[in-house]
Amino acid sequence: MGFLSSSTSSHPHVGGKPAAVPRRARPGVLYMAVEKKAFRQDPLPTIKDFNRRISYHGKRKEFDAALKVKGMIEAAEALDTGIRRNVYTFNAWLDACVRCGRTELTSEAMKEMARLGVKPNIVSFNTILKGYATGQKADLENALALLNEMRRLDVEPDVLSYNTVLNACAEALEMTTAKKLVVEMLKNNVKPDDFTITTLAKGWMTLKNVEELDKLLLLKIKMESGSRTLKCRRPTAYYTLADGYIRSGRPRKAVALIKSLLPHHREDTDGEVFSMLHEIDVAVDVNTFNVLLKALKESAASSLSAQKVLMEMERYDVAPDNITYITLVDLLCTNGDMELGEATIASLAHSGFPTTAAMYNALIKGYARMSPPNMEKVFEIYDAMKEAQDGYSPPDHVTSACVVDALARVGDVGTALKVLQEAEASEDFSARPRKETFNALIKAYRTAVLKVRTIEEDEFDGDEGADEFDREHLAHYFNAARRILIRMRGFHDERVTPDVITYNTAIDICAELGDVPNAEKLYREMIEDKIRPDVKTFNTLIKGCNRARTGLMEAFKWTKEMSEMNVKPDQYTYAGLLSASAESKDVPRALEYFQETLQAKRDEMMRFREEEEESFLQLSVHPSAYVSLMKAFSNLGVNGSKMIFKLRDELQGICTTSSVGICILNLLLVCVKVAKRRTYLLPVCSSGL
Repeated sequence: MGFLSSSTSSHPHVGGKPAAVPRRARPGVLYMAVEKKAFRQDPLPTIKDFNRRISYHGKRKEFDAALKVKGMIEAAEALDTGIRRNVYTFNAWLDACVRCGRTELTSEAMKEMARLGVKPNIVSFNTILKGYATGQKADLENALALLNEMRRLDVEPDVLSYNTVLNACAEALEMTTAKKLVVEMLKNNVKPDDFTITTLAKGWMTLKNVEELDKLLLLKIKMESGSRTLKCRRPTAYYTLADGYIRSGRPRKAVALIKSLLPHHREDTDGEVFSMLHEIDVAVDVNTFNVLLKALKESAASSLSAQKVLMEMERYDVAPDNITYITLVDLLCTNGDMELGEATIASLAHSGFPTTAAMYNALIKGYARMSPPNMEKVFEIYDAMKEAQDGYSPPDHVTSACVVDALARVGDVGTALKVLQEAEASEDFSARPRKETFNALIKAYRTAVLKVRTIEEDEFDGDEGADEFDREHLAHYFNAARRILIRMRGFHDERVTPDVITYNTAIDICAELGDVPNAEKLYREMIEDKIRPDVKTFNTLIKGCNRARTGLMEAFKWTKEMSEMNVKPDQYTYAGLLSASAESKDVPRALEYFQETLQAKRDEMMRFREEEEESFLQLSVHPSAYVSLMKAFSNLGVNGSKMIFKLRDELQGICTTSSVGICILNLLLVCVKVAKRRTYLLPVCSSGL
């Protein structure tokens, strides 16, 4: 390990003339000089060299080495060698602490600066702020307090200061605070930059807030309009916002945004905001087109539209990269064009373009999505990747996740376990399984539970005990899934530790079994692991309450928890509450939640209508909501029968005949198993369905 060059200034030695310091000190001089205190024997490096060494170790996350150099400086100070710590020394040390995850030491460093009379500068504060972007509210509060401390010390925050705190807000999903900070930035004449936009977009896309993403787009356009320095603006903020639209469920809006940046497609985009983009010259790059392909995939666009994107890239002289072809193959496979997907990969390999495991993973996912999944092709590709046949890329950690997910779809737990064990035994570290593979295995246990439940419930054939299937027989599936989760929690690598999908899937197993206590226990563990629950978490917990028939009050407990966690309910939340109301024979509440379900669905449809996505406008409330309301009215006897048939007629108008038939069959079970009023059977059957 070489030593950094020292300055040309001389170092005063005791009892002699100042010796000239060489341009590069000999290796080991620094350590020997301080440890043996032999300052008279060798010329010492300057404080600048010490600072560089701390920075060097900090960037390599070698905390102990950085701490050792810091100790050497303090020793040199104590021996009165003329070496004194300055603001750059402390900045290097602060950066090392932050990079090495030792942010608790930054406050001590600031106190030490005050004791020595070293005034911190803007770099000092920005470095400490960087360590507070952890997603924890306590750290966000520390970051906001530090901003106030900066002003108290007459150090005005710059755009980097604000961006760093905004990043802490985005990580903690405290976007209301972020909005206030943006207002403060503008008030203090601190101009937002691209990083400001992308950081805010990261937070709003996590919350799926399309309205706020629209405001960010307007802010970005105003920034571009007021700038005269660049003729061709960078596209980073635009394709990040487009990605935000995709993640928020608005892929077609993302398509419109990207096309507004392309002169040849501007006539294809409508809307006042997108027309404003027509006057801005943006230098599109490969990432722009990659996001466009992703948006087309998520909006169920045709394979032909994806091929046109490649032609556009050629027009703009933008070379496709690996992500371009991976997304292209994924789109083709999503559309079921498996032969075209395989032909694309073969063509790339033939032309010498390096194919990757991600391309073959897309093929595996495509065959897994078939109905039924084509497991023969899945394992044909998987085996070829393992044996590196015909230029196939070796499998990576995503490969095992895709294969296990395919097996999860058919409930083949045994084979899924074997694939996981193969991946764990791989000599290639990149092929070792991560959380996606473990999540897929838990999903396999869930599918197995559903298969057994369906078989066992069918065996009752409408008897009184149809819901009293053998839960003990299925408990071993949950226990196995629970062991997987515990194992994941034991890892210290965040690539393997559980996430919200892990817990949601495990909770869903409990929900299917009607095991409310274990479902609640998993939820508490989730909070303990600092994993933020989403709307699916609470919908699954409410479903578990309905399975166990614990009553409406138990379901209400989770709606209250949703409110405290700032999670907005959706139509499935209200449908779950509707089902709970029907079980509790609470007709007024059932009607209330039915209306809430309809309203939530209308809001969703209006959201798509703004985007003119006509293919989504025919979506209606799931028929199970009608069945639940029918079930509630069945408790009113003859008085409820009129409403039941009114709901049936309404259902006929918005669903396919097969869907209505399934609902009527469910209603028959309602009449027989729950209401036990067989007098309803004749008018229901005479409906012709």
